[in-house]
Amino acid sequence: MLLRLACKVGVLLLVSEAYCAEVETIRFLSANGKDTLAMDIYRSDSESAFSGWGLFFLHGGGFSGGARNDPHSRAFAESLAREGLTVVSIDYRLRQIGRGFHCDVPIADKREAISWAAADLQAAMQTLASSFPLGVIVSGSSAGAEAALYSAYHQRIEGIKAVISISGAMEPVDSMATIPLLSFHGTCDQLVPFCEAIHHHCPQNSEGALTLWGGGALAMKHDQVELIAFPNAGHELANSLLSDSLCIGTTIKFVQSIIDNRFTPSHQEIPLYTPCTLNPPPAFPCEF
Repeated sequence: MLLRLACKVGVLLLVSEAYCAEVETIRFLSANGKDTLAMDIYRSDSESAFSGWGLFFLHGGGFSGGARNDPHSRAFAESLAREGLTVVSIDYRLRQIGRGFHCDVPIADKREAISWAAADLQAAMQTLASSFPLGVIVSGSSAGAEAALYSAYHQRIEGIKAVISISGAMEPVDSMATIPLLSFHGTCDQLVPFCEAIHHHCPQNSEGALTLWGGGALAMKHDQVELIAFPNAGHELANSLLSDSLCIGTTIKFVQSIIDNRFTPSHQEIPLYTPCTLNPPPAFPCEF
């Protein structure tokens, strides 16, 4: 077990105040019952309105890389913890190490990579079940968002009260579980589609032609979505938003709305005024 502090100093009118997040690293057994994984638990050092709630975060990396404590994941977790929210950033089994997640990867392999990550998320949740008696929110970026969405809307893992997806998508389902979703997504994402399209926009006849619903499609197929769309933005948001004040602030407000049982679906666009090379460029509302 490792315990450390992550602090940020704020200065206002020559008065300095330190906001710290206590970070604890613990081990847990993966869903296969063999591998040992790690998770970092970020807790605020002050009283919080989020007591009894926890947010689990899964990093990106195409199911072949990334880590719970990479700079982007750490920045996201620390920022939320400083606002009083307990964040659990987990490692999960990376099925695609050395294989990637591209058009030549068979659909069956992609599905298994996603399900492995979701199963390890469930194992981490079970390990900390007594820590969050009021509820759990699952979140992720890129590949991690795909696993978070899968865990809630495909596996329907018990205890998940809401989902936060940053540049994530999932395979279509016949019906959506009544779980609120906050989705951040760029409309010109060339890896994880914003509307309904094939992952990586692979050719229809390729081995890896996995059809997904991105943030724009999910906002049309599910009546419990807060969509933050970035016209013409790409997959770079999967990393940049993790330290963005808009993303952090919106996430905190979303979590508070879940706790207060006052979530309201909405759609907001944040224009970035950059060109999109996808043809035709996707936009909201999505076409099906």
